[in-house]
Amino acid sequence: MADTVPDHLEAALSAYVERHPEHGGRDGALAFIVESWLSENGFLPARQEGLRPEELDATNDD
Repeated sequence: MADTVPDHLEAALSAYVERHPEHGGRDGALAFIVESWLSENGFLPARQEGLRPEELDATNDD
């Protein structure tokens, strides 16, 4: 990515990072935002939530 980000985008990103510390800072937030946008707009497959195969057993059959 470019080394400079317009001031209005940098301010918005800083506010986002402050409200979402779970992303681990600026780089994590940027990765999350870009991945989310790419997925929502059909450039990446949608994320799937759920159990990993090794976590599946008869106790979690529905």
